[in-house]
Amino acid sequence: MKFRKWIIALITIASVSSVFGQPRLVNREAESKEFPDLHETEAYQEKNIQETYTELQRMGFLVRMTEIDRQTSFEEQQPENQYDFTKTQRLVAYTPRNTYIRFVANNQQFLLNTFGEADKIKQQMDERVAKAKEIKAWSTEQGYKDVNFGGDKNGVELTQFAFIYSDDEPNRKVVGSRRKSVTLFFNDATGEVAQGQELTLNMVVTRLVRDDFKEGVRNVYLIVDPSPETQAMDDIVILHRYNQKPTTVSVLGMMSNTATNPHRNRFKQKFYVKVLKHFFRLYRMVANYASKGDNDYNEDVLESIEYTLEY
Repeated sequence: MKFRKWIIALITIASVSSVFGQPRLVNREAESKEFPDLHETEAYQEKNIQETYTELQRMGFLVRMTEIDRQTSFEEQQPENQYDFTKTQRLVAYTPRNTYIRFVANNQQFLLNTFGEADKIKQQMDERVAKAKEIKAWSTEQGYKDVNFGGDKNGVELTQFAFIYSDDEPNRKVVGSRRKSVTLFFNDATGEVAQGQELTLNMVVTRLVRDDFKEGVRNVYLIVDPSPETQAMDDIVILHRYNQKPTTVSVLGMMSNTATNPHRNRFKQKFYVKVLKHFFRLYRMVANYASKGDNDYNEDVLESIEYTLEY
């Protein structure tokens, strides 16, 4: 009898825990009335992020440059080009320390394969977005677009990496790695990718990876903003996977913004605007390095011409 009572008690506790463990559905209208200061702060944060997007849009010309470099690197590997030294040249030859840059296509399998079967993860994202629309935390009237992988988007991805070192061993040893990247996807209004000024920033994808081999812990995050041209950011979708556990999907608009849980403000202030501005500096350095290479070449030509007169 006592054993049955324990079973019933455990089942009751488990059911209550599962109920309280579910994320609460926010009431955006009630929040805005009860906490107007927080929502005013949120609007300023979104304005700052929108200004950063405008700065990042200037990097659109790097898409074509990295695309050409990617094609040239493939051609360099062909036997018929082993003596064609023009294939060794790169338009983006230098990047800041511990960074690399590459051309990427907006491919669903490429972006989501880390989180499981791409089709199932996309379905999970769509279901979460549908729930956000149902509670009016996602409004198409504000210019939001559904997360759409594929199509005519091309992008450039800049990644910064670092190693994780052990602290409890006499010799310094690498036990893992960390990576963070921001990928900028652009739509070309004219269909001519070479005209960088015609490119419009169409989607921003941020990826964070922390992989500790010693502890056996791997966390991967994907933050997708499908409509960076709009100032409101409720349409941001966040994916998280811990080791090989099922992927969780969150929508920023469904997070609370109250005095006790200012989640949306915290995300924008503590993380998103910081990582975007950090990567804008990195992107700008890449662009300046590319320009510096051209200037160095011109400087060498001028010095060589001057040297020919020294006799």
